[in-house]
Amino acid sequence: MGSFTALLVYVDDIILAGNDKEEIARIKQTFNPTFKIKDLVNLRYFLDLEVARSKTGIMVNQRKYALKLLTDAGLLACKPAPTPIDNHEKFSSTGSVPFTDIQSYRRLIGRLMYLTNTRPDITFSVQQLSQFLAKPTIAHYNAVIRILRYIKGAPSFGLFVSSTTFVHLKAFL
Repeated sequence: MGSFTALLVYVDDIILAGNDKEEIARIKQTFNPTFKIKDLVNLRYFLDLEVARSKTGIMVNQRKYALKLLTDAGLLACKPAPTPIDNHEKFSSTGSVPFTDIQSYRRLIGRLMYLTNTRPDITFSVQQLSQFLAKPTIAHYNAVIRILRYIKGAPSFGLFVSSTTFVHLKAFL
């Protein structure tokens, strides 16, 4: 297996990650004369992503972000839902009373979209509901609330990358 190095930049924050310590040291040395570098060693928190390292691998989640989302929606004490969406629900732009607070709906969908970075289990549900940003109905809003109730059941769900297993990305259409 060859070496891998990733440089992630967001405004004035940079994350340098890879599996070759010599390559990382060389890149830091190259950037140091031009940019003031503060090496924080192991990444713990970045853009609402929480990173936990262990000998078995790396866990990335958005627990704090999910809890803040639940708090802002007034659902921190709600009863969790077993699934993010009702499989029998067929969404359409008609057939339900229009939801009047369109900005609130859009804001919730946007925040849920950001949560899908580490929560692939809600991706389909959020994508389905994002199709109704122009004219959401009460049924759509209730479905968003169900996703939030599902998140309440396990706010620390995330992605685990094993240190011993090679990652194979698979996609199905």
